Amino acid sequence: MSTSRNPWLQLGLAGIVLLGLSGCFEGERSESEEAIASDRPFAYVVRDFPAMGETSSVDDRPPLDPRAPYQFNPGARIMVRDRIALNTSERDIMADYFGGAGYDVKDVDIAPDGERMVFAAHGPAAGATWNIFEYTFGSGQVRRIFAADEVANLGNDTNPAYTNEGRIVFSSDRQAGRGDWRLLDLREYLADFAEPASLLHTVNPDGTGLAQISFGEFHDIEPSTMDDGQIVFIRFGRLYETLEDCTLDQIDDPNFNTHPHGGGYGQGNGNGFPSGLEEPKDWTEADKCGASLEGETAGERVFVEDVFSLYRITPSGGNMHRYFGSLSEEFSDASFIHYMDPIPLPDGNLVTIMRHIYNPIYGGDVVKINSKNFFAVDFPIDESVIGEAEESMTPGLVNFYPNQVSPSGWYSAVAPYGDGSGRLLAAWAQCLTVDGGNIAEACEGASTVDNLGDPQFGVWMIDPDTNTRLPVVRSDRQSLYTDVVIGNRNDQAEPYSGTRNDLNLEENTAVFHIRSIYDLDGADMAEPDGGIVTLRDPSLTHPNDRSERFIRVLGKRSIPAELEQLILTDPVWNPESGPRPPMGLVPMLGSGGRGLFDVLSYSMVEPDGSAMVKVPAETELTFEVVNRYGKRVDLIAEPGYNYNYLIQHPTKLLLENGEELRCYGCHDPEVDIPHARTDVELASANPGAPGDAMPFPNANPAIVAFKWQDTMAQALAESLGYLTSTGGDTLAFEDHWGNPPDDGLSFSIGYSELTTPAPVADASCLTDWRPDCKATINYMEHIQPIWEACRIDPVSNDTVSCQGCHRAAESRVCAAAGGGGGASTNLLLGRGNSSWDDRQPESYVQLFEPDYYLKQGADGDWVEVTDPDTQCPDGIQGDMTVLPDPGVCFSRRLMSGRGAIASARFFTLFDQDPDDNAYEVELPGTDAIRQSHMGLLSQAELRLLAEWLDAGAHYYNDPDKLEFPTP
Repeated sequence: MSTSRNPWLQLGLAGIVLLGLSGCFEGERSESEEAIASDRPFAYVVRDFPAMGETSSVDDRPPLDPRAPYQFNPGARIMVRDRIALNTSERDIMADYFGGAGYDVKDVDIAPDGERMVFAAHGPAAGATWNIFEYTFGSGQVRRIFAADEVANLGNDTNPAYTNEGRIVFSSDRQAGRGDWRLLDLREYLADFAEPASLLHTVNPDGTGLAQISFGEFHDIEPSTMDDGQIVFIRFGRLYETLEDCTLDQIDDPNFNTHPHGGGYGQGNGNGFPSGLEEPKDWTEADKCGASLEGETAGERVFVEDVFSLYRITPSGGNMHRYFGSLSEEFSDASFIHYMDPIPLPDGNLVTIMRHIYNPIYGGDVVKINSKNFFAVDFPIDESVIGEAEESMTPGLVNFYPNQVSPSGWYSAVAPYGDGSGRLLAAWAQCLTVDGGNIAEACEGASTVDNLGDPQFGVWMIDPDTNTRLPVVRSDRQSLYTDVVIGNRNDQAEPYSGTRNDLNLEENTAVFHIRSIYDLDGADMAEPDGGIVTLRDPSLTHPNDRSERFIRVLGKRSIPAELEQLILTDPVWNPESGPRPPMGLVPMLGSGGRGLFDVLSYSMVEPDGSAMVKVPAETELTFEVVNRYGKRVDLIAEPGYNYNYLIQHPTKLLLENGEELRCYGCHDPEVDIPHARTDVELASANPGAPGDAMPFPNANPAIVAFKWQDTMAQALAESLGYLTSTGGDTLAFEDHWGNPPDDGLSFSIGYSELTTPAPVADASCLTDWRPDCKATINYMEHIQPIWEACRIDPVSNDTVSCQGCHRAAESRVCAAAGGGGGASTNLLLGRGNSSWDDRQPESYVQLFEPDYYLKQGADGDWVEVTDPDTQCPDGIQGDMTVLPDPGVCFSRRLMSGRGAIASARFFTLFDQDPDDNAYEVELPGTDAIRQSHMGLLSQAELRLLAEWLDAGAHYYNDPDKLEFPTP
């Protein structure tokens, strides 16, 4: 949440007094209409002044609440004038469309060419929803973006804005990426309000090309497009705090438009607030109790904090990140002051209306957010920044809180002129006092709330530089103006392209540069190992001493919504009743339960933790750090391992053709300050090259950095003239940094070495990996054949197969082996249906079944538990437990959908990887089993298995391969 916190803003943000009444007030009224004139058209929304009503719960939302994007408040009108002047005609452009009054309209935005505007409107007809409309100033024509009623009314579409590419971004509860909710509602919901989340979508102006670009249990609202093409928007979510010690006398039912909460400012001061607010009151535990909700258990109370932060996203849905604001402010009365409709300025900052959600005046102040130089209030991007994160654009004193006198009035909407003059067009109301029902004079500092009159909003020109003002649309006692826009052309608006790379890459590729994976929010996480300067020094750290060897790039897929609906309603997999339990999405996701992935590329992690990774452009992707065996390293549980934060990147990336995305390192999600802003230089834990044209200490002197502080990845790419990234088909390492380089350390593991089907749809990708190539691993297509393949036992030199010993129902054996080595009843690897559940393959069920339990005996050895019900009285811990509590049993699967490292019971039989030792289970006979299995599976097969397990151990990563059962 981003609210005013600097000292002078705490006193009340400044405003301007514009009404030409007698009395003491700031500002001068201009006598010349030329001061406001502009030949550009403008539009505004005017509505009947809504009553705030009783708002006695944190879940009650008053009219015009940004937390309630679907509210319908009929009586609004959208008016257009041909030029900015006091005496010009105006017209209600939607009256004819809806056949008169009774409609609602909001969220107006101007196209970059200044010739069109888009807005949301809700008609009076039964069954209508919020729809998006476009108006052309030149022709006076209005049209609905989704022409057909069935399509238009499939969701509530609000908050439209133009992108610089010519599309329209808007917020909608239709959640198009989740399919047709009328068939099976898979949408994400805001639980407290029992309403579907309103999330960002884009569409062409003709209603084609609909795409959902944001996801989650949030309301993503009020988007605007910045000059560089990125979309800035407000994300509304909630944080919850459990209170344990609330007493009955602390709990009340507050009226939020009288007090901010039950124990808020004004407690002990009667029903009103003071005329000037010296400082917002910080909430005590008792205050929180007063505003809390009943919890799930008796005596438990839950305090709810609403969070409004500014985020950015690209028009294609990539690189979403928090742009400005904190997720955890100190609780105070200021928690109810939020941004409304941020508008990008030419200097890259934002202008917004800040207002108190429960102020019945529905006004606040015009505030400039210095997002270019601040992450959040009191958090500048570096120490050299001076000034404030939030600055009023109007002089004077504006008070925000309910029942407060605000001598400089209130503002409810704003639009910059955009002509270089600094002028604003703003909806403004003077604070007035009444005497016997008649307006007497403008409020002064000595005025009290006892004789406040109704506000009279109008539209005014404001010139902050000259402190002048002039009415444009005259004040109306009964009206509130909630949107103001000017039809300006924005010549600075450019389609999003990101930062261009200069690497001469092939078409349809991009690159991202990680400065160091050992950097966690600017801290050197390698410090226990001597720091980055030790890891990068080949005389001190051997490559095999680092588990973190490669970046693996994964294409992110999702289950098509229509397919997900079919799976969840399939009568065999998910019966409505009967003895078999529903499987949910298990037929697709298997035991992993995560998203679907393709393997796209690999890149070496250089000794300083840097990497330059080539990726396909315009592809949703993520990445993870893996060891030399292709296993994700965040699961390593060895004592002293300091890099468990290297999880798969939690948000998707999507790069434009030729773009270079730069990041400094990794980030703790508990750190509250935005970290993914590409426009800000952050402090780096990686010192980089010691100077221009210099080698790295004790490293190969043939590799020199182009300039001071370059990373090893940058220096290597400049030295070689190309990136060392490989396609997804090959996991390869070459020592470049040894002094001299050691060719004996090189290795390459490719899919071309597989004797079973390779996970590529186009075989040419095995020899010529292109940006459109990808590896997609499906269990029955690529993993099951490994169990069936005939191979030479390196110990006996016999021809064997996994199934030959772990005999399947079909008794698959290799002919040359003379029938195999006999059946194993503990593990069956057949491709037929499982006896446990014939909806799943036998081998998959057996590999992931927690088929025995273990506990540590008195002698320290692991023993098998044959009857967990009686032998585990203290319970059973999960299969991810490394060292269970003393005397407690725990389960182990041969394979774990959590990843390859956690599947040590399997891999320890075939490889020499020390990274998974903590998950091994040593029983009597384990060593003999290991000796009989070692070398049976090839490096390519083990790599394929690791990739598949790290991706979630799905039945299918390619949804098109899913086969439905025959009833």
